[in-house]
Amino acid sequence: MGRMKDPGGLADETIVRKVLGGDTEAYGLLVERYSAKLMGYAYCLSHDYDVAADLTQETLIAAYDTLDCLEEPRKFAAWAAGIMRNKFRNLGRSNPVRTLSLDQMVAKGFDPPDPASDASAVQSETDTSDAALDAVRRCVEALPDKYRESLTLRYAGDLSYREIARFLGLKETTVTMRLTYARRLLLKRAKEIGLL
Repeated sequence: MGRMKDPGGLADETIVRKVLGGDTEAYGLLVERYSAKLMGYAYCLSHDYDVAADLTQETLIAAYDTLDCLEEPRKFAAWAAGIMRNKFRNLGRSNPVRTLSLDQMVAKGFDPPDPASDASAVQSETDTSDAALDAVRRCVEALPDKYRESLTLRYAGDLSYREIARFLGLKETTVTMRLTYARRLLLKRAKEIGLL
């Protein structure tokens, strides 16, 4: 059987109705459409690639298994994001520690230092960068959930305001306000702790 494609961008509502009507293969369209976004969101929540991959898979399976409970099929993305949030909270990982393997860091563009270079200069620079990144991460994690979610989807997930609104089941103006307020809170906190 060939891979299913989304030929003209069927609406989520249409796909959900097809699946509920017995066309179980149509669910692949939703998986194709949202798996990367859900993975990005899971990574923003967990800061762990393996946990994010598991959360994404579990969310898509749970969404399929309970699709008949979806009251508004056009809001599939927001509903799936809600399932993911609940699954993440159930993991008991409200304060995740971000760790990356060297392979993951290289894949993200990290260029390991040349061993022949001055080790103390490299260490000093690395310590400063790590401390700054850690401070920024703590500032973001300290944001209230609704601001942190919108912010991480925008910058880590690279979603547009419209995509965030659809994904979280919000109005676009609400997303705009949340992002504006989140940036203000981050700027204020960064000044307080001496990052700026």
